[in-house]
Amino acid sequence: MKQALPEKTPTSTARAALLFGSGTLTSRILGLIRDSLLFSLLPLEVKDAWFASFRLPNFFRRLLGEGGLSVSFIPLYVTLAGEEGARQRKALVDGVFTLLMSLVSLVCLLSFVFMDSIIGYWLSGPGFTGIPGKIEMTISMARIMIFFLFFITLFAYFMAILNANKKFTLSGYAPLFLNVSIIGGLWWFRDSESLIQASAWSVVIGGFLQALFLLPPLVKLNSVPRPTLHWNSPIVKKVLWKFLPTVFGVGVLQTLTLINVYFASRIHGAISYIYLGDRLLELPLSLIAVSIGTTLLPTLSGYWGRGERSTFIDSLSKHLSLFYFLALPSAFGLWFLGIDIIDILFKRGEFRAQEVLVVGQILKIYCISLMAAGSLKILNQALYATGDTLTPAIVSLFGILIHILLAPQLMDLYGLNGLVFSTASITVFNLLCCLTVVQRRIEFLRWRKISRHFLSCAIASSVMGAYLWSMSLFDWKQGRFLLDFPLLMLIVAFAGVIYFGVAALLKVEELGFVLRKIKRS
Repeated sequence: MKQALPEKTPTSTARAALLFGSGTLTSRILGLIRDSLLFSLLPLEVKDAWFASFRLPNFFRRLLGEGGLSVSFIPLYVTLAGEEGARQRKALVDGVFTLLMSLVSLVCLLSFVFMDSIIGYWLSGPGFTGIPGKIEMTISMARIMIFFLFFITLFAYFMAILNANKKFTLSGYAPLFLNVSIIGGLWWFRDSESLIQASAWSVVIGGFLQALFLLPPLVKLNSVPRPTLHWNSPIVKKVLWKFLPTVFGVGVLQTLTLINVYFASRIHGAISYIYLGDRLLELPLSLIAVSIGTTLLPTLSGYWGRGERSTFIDSLSKHLSLFYFLALPSAFGLWFLGIDIIDILFKRGEFRAQEVLVVGQILKIYCISLMAAGSLKILNQALYATGDTLTPAIVSLFGILIHILLAPQLMDLYGLNGLVFSTASITVFNLLCCLTVVQRRIEFLRWRKISRHFLSCAIASSVMGAYLWSMSLFDWKQGRFLLDFPLLMLIVAFAGVIYFGVAALLKVEELGFVLRKIKRS
């Protein structure tokens, strides 16, 4: 095991975020190809069943793996240094691995056995129960996909170990294997009666390949986890005491997804439409906020452990500014080009023009919440770095209670758009609450600098938005993908030139940093 973990400055953390983000971007592009195949090949009722089945293992993955594990494991791991620390890290890695994978195996087994009851209660709306065979098809696929949970949790644990050792890049590229596996399964069986089953099994195979991809760097670090009977060591118990409230916190956050699926099951096709809107939103959100949050947590944990509060806030403020610099133009771009993107990438086969407009409206609502969702992700990482896993949970719990009351009322008035608007509203509520806690408990953010920076980015984004709006006045699409996609890319590229050009005139600090990293890449 390594004897000490290297220090990282705010700049090197941002560099790591960009490297991680490049892998995430590549994976998201493949994900769009995957989703394009799913939407074109599968009828609407099958898509609903597939996406609902896929949500279930992903809920447990984020609960037990990526979210709960990272924020309880990494802050403790990075504090262990020296020869004694190396022995403790080994005990920590093996002990947590044994407990985590035992728990996940039990969840997989119980979910498989009781899947009929789980799906029957969760998807009890008329959008499922009113369509013959839809519930049974969902149960069949969910029983296969639940084993994806085992491999994706294994991958998440491998990723947590690498992140704790400041190794981020490969973790960003690993999800490529999941997308390649699903794309391969869909394409190979596209004309087969086994397409539905094959698409479910390809998810499990992709999860296995993801975990396998991270084994070589773990071997190089001498950090491959192994089962152990000595899982109740003091260092493991420390993680458990942090893990339990973290699981509660992350569980509350992820429960929102399950609640939305429950509400969406009232409307045929709603689960598929919300999924596609989520995916398009996640392209900038995962590329920017999640990449920054993933690489920021170990660094902030180190600053907090050494009592460097001022440096902690400087780093947090800098990364919020970096997020705004990249996310604001993304929100403007999705607002003005969202329907064109959906039309060009997805309107074929089983996905029709009327559905493009439905998803386009969802995406416009999501654009409003993009800034809030990304800021919340980063601020939550700051709280986790201080060891506070309870506050985000309590805030999210209040948000969910508001959502449960608000969503049905808005759905009665506005249908599916009401559900999406309720989700966006509680994201803003959660952000305001977490921001208040961070500033009271730690220190005020560098608001003067952040505000000037945000205003400059908003001006540059508005100029870019005016250009994109002017393009909507022209009928530039030709109705053929090979012509329309290059035109779309040209419009996006020119919009980027406009944004960067105005940002340069306004002397936005983050522009130079991003351009240097792109040039080095």
